[in-house]
Amino acid sequence: MKDKKLMAFWGIVALFYLSANFAHPVTPTLIVERGLDSSMFGVALAAMMSMSFLFSPFWGKLCGYMPTKRILLICCIGYSAGQAIFGAAQSEAVVVAGRMFAGVFTGGCFTAFSNYVVNTSDLANRGSNLTTLITIQSVASACGYFVGGMLGLISVEAAFGAQVVLLILCGVLSAILCMDDTPFKHKPEKALSARDVNPFSAFLSAREFMTPMLAMIFIIIAISGIGVNSAEQCFNYFIKDQFGLGSQYNGTIKAVIAVAILALNSTLCVYLQKKTDINKTFLPIMAVNTLCVFGFLVFKTPMPFFITYVLASCVNALRTPLMQAMVAGRSTPENSNAMMGFYQSMNSLGSIFGALFAGLIYAQGPLLPFILAFATFVVACVIGLVYIGKYKKEQKA
Repeated sequence: MKDKKLMAFWGIVALFYLSANFAHPVTPTLIVERGLDSSMFGVALAAMMSMSFLFSPFWGKLCGYMPTKRILLICCIGYSAGQAIFGAAQSEAVVVAGRMFAGVFTGGCFTAFSNYVVNTSDLANRGSNLTTLITIQSVASACGYFVGGMLGLISVEAAFGAQVVLLILCGVLSAILCMDDTPFKHKPEKALSARDVNPFSAFLSAREFMTPMLAMIFIIIAISGIGVNSAEQCFNYFIKDQFGLGSQYNGTIKAVIAVAILALNSTLCVYLQKKTDINKTFLPIMAVNTLCVFGFLVFKTPMPFFITYVLASCVNALRTPLMQAMVAGRSTPENSNAMMGFYQSMNSLGSIFGALFAGLIYAQGPLLPFILAFATFVVACVIGLVYIGKYKKEQKA
């Protein structure tokens, strides 16, 4: 029964990430068709991720008090409502409002997925299940770009309409098909209070589990997140603005990435998790990622530029599950839900600044967001070197 429930969960995760990415390839078209400021491609995502950053720790804390599948139901419906507002927007203010509303709930979805895996997996399978989660996320997201790009050929509204319907369906299916993970997680010693509902309070509660080593991991996650999102958001707008290519090209590139990520995460990533100490091997992966991002500054024609993007996306898909597993490996049953919420919050923090800076500096130079991405990865690698040095001392102690 547990295996059947897990398979149903994987199916829901795939459907969620597929639909969650329908809007991304058509967002540049929405901005152009409705005469919005070009900075909106970054500002809109930054608005959403700001709310995700604030509310992810709250959702992580709430996962300790109610079944995770109920949180998925609430958050999928809330996310769909925010996207409906975004898709109907005719002004910058409504775009930002819709994205902010969606952001309150997106962090809840991402946090709930991670917590469900951690809560329902035994220790021996937790790492591989988290890798499966990230693999499905990466592959389904890439496929979602492809489907969204094809729907964009019909209209922007078609992509948003399909997204809203499928997100609601994901919430309903979660409530029906997923197992109640309450018996598998630590029961909080005190009842949920009004103070706990405050997202700022939930965020500050991270000091209960934070250590210097964890802090470095979270800083690496946040800083590299700036680089990933700066390059990602710029790429989507860049190929339309600089190369004059439609959403179908973005979608096709993502489909290629999906196949490559599936192959890499089912082979190399599994090997790294099982056969190496990921607290050390994450750094070479980040170094390769940095070199890939540097390629954006070297290649100026479409095909080499696309190949660079595919390589960078694939290597980043290897980095993400390693970082998440490093966080999970330092958690306990008492703090795992809150820690996964904080992990998602750090991802959102990187998304905020990456998307915002990319949108604001693009007008001063189309390559500036890629320069920012390269610089942040270099900084993350330097912090990674410090982390490994301290980790080796920790192992000897």
